[in-house]
Amino acid sequence: MANRSDTPGAAPSGMRLLRAVLAGLLAAALVLAGANALLPAQTAHDPARLYDYVYSGTKSESTAFTLATMSDDGYLAFGSSEFYISKDKVAQCPQQVLGENVTGVDLTYVGEAYDQSLWQAIAVGAYGSQVKNKKAMIVVSPQWFFKGNGDQGKFASKFSYALYRQFADNPSISDETKAYVRSRVEQLGVDAKTTASAHRDTPLDAVNDAVRTAADDLRLRSELPSVVNQAPLKSAVRAAGEPTGEPDWDALLEEADASGDAACTTNDYGVYDAYWQKNSGYDAERGQTFSQADEEYADLACFLQVCRETGIEPLVVILPVHGAWYDREGVSADERQAYYERVRGIADAAGTAYADFSTCEYEKYFLCDTVHPGWRGWVRIEQAFYDFVHDRDDAFLGGGSFGAAEGLDAAGNAGASLAGAGEAAS
Repeated sequence: MANRSDTPGAAPSGMRLLRAVLAGLLAAALVLAGANALLPAQTAHDPARLYDYVYSGTKSESTAFTLATMSDDGYLAFGSSEFYISKDKVAQCPQQVLGENVTGVDLTYVGEAYDQSLWQAIAVGAYGSQVKNKKAMIVVSPQWFFKGNGDQGKFASKFSYALYRQFADNPSISDETKAYVRSRVEQLGVDAKTTASAHRDTPLDAVNDAVRTAADDLRLRSELPSVVNQAPLKSAVRAAGEPTGEPDWDALLEEADASGDAACTTNDYGVYDAYWQKNSGYDAERGQTFSQADEEYADLACFLQVCRETGIEPLVVILPVHGAWYDREGVSADERQAYYERVRGIADAAGTAYADFSTCEYEKYFLCDTVHPGWRGWVRIEQAFYDFVHDRDDAFLGGGSFGAAEGLDAAGNAGASLAGAGEAAS
């Protein structure tokens, strides 16, 4: 009996497959076209709202939305879960101090929890060549450099095809840098077919990319209305648009102490009460080191390289660990100091400025818990970045053209210390 494909008048099997693929693509295109007509553009937003300080992975993935809604005074701020700290928890956070006033400096948040250096390198590659204001900052979390490179195992679940594709398409980024990032992305669990699509290695990869890109666009457009609803209405001061001038940093530090005192009544660690009640027995830091994270340090260096290639001048914000807490958890001062020195060394090798808060390990209320910037911490970070934007000396600024960072003693207004907080929970 003859094979069906050999029967007179029957199409060859390869032709039938091609027709099936084309039919499937046509059907998909019709579905996408229908959805496309129903959804708002990625740039759609309510101009009465303030978007720079919205903590959202969806917002971060959509360069179109973020750039369309970015303040004229906005500077990219790359980071992770510290941006979750809102004004209801820490009244001195950037939304309150900068966003509800007109200081000439805004922070445009990019990133969320578990976005580490490689994710940030991809993001700055996607955004960097498109922004007006070329200064930026990255808040470097000590937890990224825990044993095993922090939470790099979560990278594949955090991967953004939309950002990676724009990174790959950026002509300012060198082939060498793109090759490094591609290799690391695949090492961390993203399928090689995905990266091949983003780079359009073959005609088939280009087809796959078109499908992925269209699907990503629809997903983002379906999710962005919730980001718009999440954004706060502009304050009356902000809506009026009249400059309010530089914040009164000394007054803010005094307010920070009062806020911290009111929030931290159940422990001597300067940790807000609800967090202490839930997490005082949590031992994630116990036995940790900062010397077993070579890949993460290399990814941080890559972030700075991408900044250089895309014309971004970054400030590396070096958060302190919670000194009293890390003492309790048995992480030595020498181990911590080696970490700070290594990050400073990476910044120095790149010729990059840094805001070094390592001397603030025992400053009460620098952190609001054992991880995130708190009442004093945000004021110090905001002031350091404000001074960085204006090319002014600051006690915490070092590297680049700033020389050595003098630290907390030179800053004044040191507030209370956590030294000797003890190991027992109150």
